[in-house]
Amino acid sequence: MPGFKRLPEILAGFFGRGRPLDQDIHALRQLFRENYRKFRALLTANNIALELMAEMEQTLNSGRPFGMTFVRGRCTAVDVNVFKMIQRLQELAGGRYGGLTEAFNVVSGNLQEILDRQPAVVDCPFVVGFDRIDKESADLVGEKMANLGEIRNRVRLSVPDGFVITASASRAFLAHSGLRDEINRLLTICHTDNLEELYTTSAAIQQLITKAPLPEELEREIGNAYERLADRSGHRLLVAMRSSAIGEDSGRASFAGQYRTRLDVDEDLLVETYKEIIAGKYRSQAIIYRLQRGFRHQDVTMCVGCLAMVEARIGGVIYSHAPADLRSPYAVVIAAQGMAGQVVDGSSDTDMYQVSRRADHHILAQECRASPAGEPILSAAQLRELVDAALRLETHFGAPQDIEWAIDGQDRLMILQSRPLGQNGTIPQESCQRNMAPGKDTLLGGGVPVSPGIASGPVFIVRSDLDLLRFPKEAILVVEHPLPDWAALLPRAAAIISETGQVAAHLATVAREFGIPALFGVKGATSMFHNDQIITVDAAAGHIHNGRRDDLLARSGRQPDLMKGSPMHKVLTEVLRHITPLHLTDPASIYFRPSSCTTLHDLTRFCHEKAVSEMFSFGAKFHFSEKAAKQLVGETPFQWWVIDLDDGFAEGFDHRGKFVNIDQIVSPPMLALWEGMTAIPWQGPPPVSLKGFGAILFQSTMNRELDPAVRSGLTTRNFFMISKNFCNLNVRLGYHFALVEAHLSDLLTENYISFQFKGGAADQGRRFIRVQLLRNILEQYDFRVEQKVDALTARIEKKSTDYLVPRLKILGYLLIHTRQIDMVMDDQEMVGKYQRKILTDIDTIIAPELKETRI
Repeated sequence: MPGFKRLPEILAGFFGRGRPLDQDIHALRQLFRENYRKFRALLTANNIALELMAEMEQTLNSGRPFGMTFVRGRCTAVDVNVFKMIQRLQELAGGRYGGLTEAFNVVSGNLQEILDRQPAVVDCPFVVGFDRIDKESADLVGEKMANLGEIRNRVRLSVPDGFVITASASRAFLAHSGLRDEINRLLTICHTDNLEELYTTSAAIQQLITKAPLPEELEREIGNAYERLADRSGHRLLVAMRSSAIGEDSGRASFAGQYRTRLDVDEDLLVETYKEIIAGKYRSQAIIYRLQRGFRHQDVTMCVGCLAMVEARIGGVIYSHAPADLRSPYAVVIAAQGMAGQVVDGSSDTDMYQVSRRADHHILAQECRASPAGEPILSAAQLRELVDAALRLETHFGAPQDIEWAIDGQDRLMILQSRPLGQNGTIPQESCQRNMAPGKDTLLGGGVPVSPGIASGPVFIVRSDLDLLRFPKEAILVVEHPLPDWAALLPRAAAIISETGQVAAHLATVAREFGIPALFGVKGATSMFHNDQIITVDAAAGHIHNGRRDDLLARSGRQPDLMKGSPMHKVLTEVLRHITPLHLTDPASIYFRPSSCTTLHDLTRFCHEKAVSEMFSFGAKFHFSEKAAKQLVGETPFQWWVIDLDDGFAEGFDHRGKFVNIDQIVSPPMLALWEGMTAIPWQGPPPVSLKGFGAILFQSTMNRELDPAVRSGLTTRNFFMISKNFCNLNVRLGYHFALVEAHLSDLLTENYISFQFKGGAADQGRRFIRVQLLRNILEQYDFRVEQKVDALTARIEKKSTDYLVPRLKILGYLLIHTRQIDMVMDDQEMVGKYQRKILTDIDTIIAPELKETRI
């Protein structure tokens, strides 16, 4: 640039003569402005990275569902911003911290390895007969079919004959079609909160799959397996084709009704039906269910069971214990005429029996609605056979079971499915009792309480797919039948009311998993209520109240954390181990260096500290008094220096001087901090007992910073770096290190306060108690606080200046008045005394402002 020397020439001149010439001043100002721009860019990246880390931790612990799109997106964003920080620091420091790139590559590589991890693949034949299947085959044929093979071959109960089209076949089909990448792309860009978009995406993926050709070898294997089944049966036969996804029917997630089953499939339709069931993995309700339960799509491989059709005379479900109470002395049997599917889709009237688990298996209670005459459709002998089978399965699998069964025309019992009985929710023992008398303030009493809980909201009646797409959040879902298709609405629904159905319906099972109150068997519900009518559903009591009943809602329990322990929860937990832990807490430590950075948080901490140091040393390095530290003049027991980064001093200030008065500062964040520091005079260090004094001496002998042979960071100055909107305060008072950084402006997205605190003269136990005291106080004023032993970090972001100013005053006060109280933190009475005094003082300083900003 005309008129300016190049930087090497300037540096050579400075170090040669010790002071810049007038013509160099312009070049230095330009260089400083450029460095300040990089410094601000580094701070912006730092704030974005820390906010992303906080968001990821909050999401992990919130119980809210999240998928790989969230995890991958946030990891990439943090990674990019940390890399930006490294680049800006290297530019500020002339490439002095080359080890940072190496440390970053290690951490980033660890994250990528986790994100790219694929499920283990076990190769096997495309088709496997039931004679070769047991529960150890779950990774080949899915849990549902593996359990059925186990029942046939180990428990020796009757199951339909058939075969399974395996996970290898499914993978070969998708590989042959080349659809995997396109499916992943469609799922990644789909906003599952938008039901219309979800259904469109779901339909598009299913269409892609059903139109894709099968590999010839797979098609041939399916045909051959059918021929062998027909030979064993002695005739051509219809089959039932059932989904059996890997991960389905596990102890923690039932997937009840989420995938597809097709009955009465003719041999000519085997291939098309197989593709239809594979496509069922991407039904909208299945996508939502996996998201809510924390399953990755790529971890779920669909297998398909192909079973000889059972000509069922009676079908149903049996729970080896009551779903309400896994220690109940009875089993629960639910039966309907025909196939068991009528029971689990809740579309038909059923019989319900409570049958003793004792050897006599006598009937304890029954309610018969399946036959027009109200007569039981199951005999006592059939109930005994059912309960015997259920107990055998419970014993064999080692847990209470949820079993689908059918009795054919020859009165033979066939087991169609057995899975662990979910333990979510508590169904009241009165589940067999209906038509309870309503109270005087009850709109309706009765129904079958299939999922406990209390909820209130506006009614929304769903009769069609169009109604489904319009379903509002937090509404009461009212339907005629509890079809599994409505499961896609459960994350939005406050409660469910259905005219038909009972505890064995798939929708009831999923409602219990999700903790959604549900009342089924409410006759005439779709005509009794109208849309937008506010009601309160007390599912356990079987009552529906008009309006919102806050007295009842106060008794409702917490929603279950569906994500905890899920595959997605484990992935996020694992990546956060490489992102959020902060090991570099002491800038004075000899281990505060690039090679010690093992997480992205460590890298942000190192870059931030060294960038501040670069800006601080600029004036001294170039003998440039304009940007050199000025000593603050004022009545304070400590010495403070101020560096003006940009417009932090009043107009007309003479930068050639060595001192600055507080009334020459025009940086609002610094002035707020200073007001908190000086509002109440410091009374000096607390009186220390002999024991406390001994602890200080011991710590002194252990602290290398007190070794005169070691250059000590504790001897450096306390300094403010300020601009018109920004303040960075580094405090080193004795054994204490603290940092406050704030940005205040009219743009909420740029505003923040960051606070770090570490150290003390006392032993670690007392330092911990002092930091705990600080944490308690800061959390009262809405800081997000993290504590690691005696180190503390606290942040607030995206708040108005009016909101942040009083909190800066709090930090200013705490910096001065808590700096040596760790020495007396072995006395609980003293801890309480200081806490009361601190809160009283803070209230005096900022109470009127806080009252305004809390409104």
